[in-house]
Amino acid sequence: MTDYLKRLTTAVDRELLDGIQPGNGTLEAAMHYALTVRGKRLRPLLFLTLLDACRIEAERFIGLASALEIIHTYSLIHDDLPVMDNDDLRRGMPTVHCKFNEAVALLAGDTLLTFAFEKITSAPLAAEKVVAIIGIITRCIGKQGMAQGQALDLEFSGQAEIIADIHRLKTAELIKGSLLAAAQIADFEDHRQQLLARAGIALGMGFQLADDLLDITGAEDKVGKKLNKDQANRSPNAVLYFGEQAVREKIDAYYREAQARVGELGIEFPPFMFLMKSMLYRSQ
Repeated sequence: MTDYLKRLTTAVDRELLDGIQPGNGTLEAAMHYALTVRGKRLRPLLFLTLLDACRIEAERFIGLASALEIIHTYSLIHDDLPVMDNDDLRRGMPTVHCKFNEAVALLAGDTLLTFAFEKITSAPLAAEKVVAIIGIITRCIGKQGMAQGQALDLEFSGQAEIIADIHRLKTAELIKGSLLAAAQIADFEDHRQQLLARAGIALGMGFQLADDLLDITGAEDKVGKKLNKDQANRSPNAVLYFGEQAVREKIDAYYREAQARVGELGIEFPPFMFLMKSMLYRSQ
């Protein structure tokens, strides 16, 4: 299983850079830099392993999988900007605005977002499938998803009751979308898509809670960014408002929810199940 996941990760990493030439100027150099910073590649791996679980040749869709990671990378570039989270490190490397400058980072993020949709439109699928997947992803990252979550995060001033909304919109929606993109390719019926959506939201919520936990209890050399910033920034970190034990219990509950919904779908593919667990129980 480790070799299988490494093979998929290597294929995604290679595809991420296809079409980007760092020698073409500062913009492409910044895009290239952002995509070469190491990452877990969880969204493309969830997408690809779900396809394999459905007995669809996953490696035919490496380009579409890479688009999910490119979208995630664009969001991280913008999150790290001084007007947002003001982070100097990302995955142990200087953030894009520190490596280049703020204007270049903004443009690199914008261009990565559009580049991701170039990748999606090149998928070996019928046009109606491509359109359906674009619809899924845009809803998950726009005003009903990630962008709205970022806006709520910026406006946050200590209202504990909206933390779950921020987590769902900012993090869980794209994870859900990664699964639903695979479901489109696999021709899931509506009720199966609904089960998968519930699993995706549970995974995303648990993943973000695990991230909150790592900011308080993690080791900076493993996590790859400055920790213990959330308290000073009054960020919507669930641990600060509900306590470590409550957050750990909620992670367990989200994991059980995701397992239950995946179980209803009859999915038992070991790499997919391993990814689900590793997302919620991690040290980095």
